[in-house]
Order: sequence, then C-alpha cells, then structure tokens
Amino acid sequence: MRIILLFSAFCLSLMPGCQKTTPFTIDVSNITSTDDQGNIIGSPDNTDWTIDAEWSETEKSFFRTDPVDLTGTSVAAITIQPAYPNPTQTRSVTFQFTSSSITYLRIALVDVQLRKQSFYNFLTVAGLNAFQIPFEESKFPANKNYRFYYSFDAAGSPMYFKGHGDITIN
Repeated sequence: MRIILLFSAFCLSLMPGCQKTTPFTIDVSNITSTDDQGNIIGSPDNTDWTIDAEWSETEKSFFRTDPVDLTGTSVAAITIQPAYPNPTQTRSVTFQFTSSSITYLRIALVDVQLRKQSFYNFLTVAGLNAFQIPFEESKFPANKNYRFYYSFDAAGSPMYFKGHGDITIN
C-alpha cells in the first residue's frame, strides 16, 4: 500500500496542471534618462537599449503577427541609441539606431502587466534610422513607466537582434 501511495504522489507531481509556476513579470522602475538630443543624463540602466540574450515566451508572443515580406532584408550590425527624451512629456520618443544593411524592425509597447498596447513595424535603411514612436494618451496614462520591446528581423533570421528599454511618460 505504501508503494502505491508513493507512486501515486510521484505521478501527480509530474502532471503539468499540478505544478506551481512563477508568472513572468518585468521591472520597469529604472530607466535610462535622456535629454531632447539623446544624451544620457545620470546613471543608465544597463539592461536597457542593448541586445537581450533570451526572451520569455510571453515576450516573444508580443511579436506574433501576420507574416511580413522580408525579401531584400538581411542580418545587419545594429547599434542602438537610448530612446529620447526619456522621461517624455510630449507623449513620443525618438528611437534611433544605425544598421549596416536593410533589415526589418518591429516594436511592441507594453504596460507593467505585460499587456501589449501598441505595435509598429518598419523597413529600415542601411545607415542611420530614426523613428518617432507615439504613446497614445488613451493607452498610456501619464506618470507611469512602460516597456519598449524591439526586434530586428531578416529573411531566414527572425529576431536576430532583440532588446528592450523602459520609458517614463510624465
């Protein structure tokens, strides 16, 4: 009888519905502050505006959209500049980067509860790129922080360069 109880307990522990998991969360409390020209003010958040090695399934899901035509795109060397101004009072930031070739950019803006609020996609050029990204007042209340996810994609190489930065809207 004891063996049956131990075996039953073991089997129940293997059932996915019975295992407790920790939900994925993000911390948007630190930002890399920038002025109107993109200069960093103060201490940067070293996790922002770089390349992320891994993303959770939750983060990847923000970029599951209808297929796009990636013809003519290629994997590029990307150099990111922190979005500016941050914090923003104008309800928009400039996202600026340099790309060594034509590639594809996707941006997902999410709140602290990981609800996708806005999504943008752009075909980039080789060289300097700067995109003005709006934060609609109805989706992004003031005096809060948000996460700005970016993914660069090329034919045969989805999400080859991906990262995030945190934005404050005043």
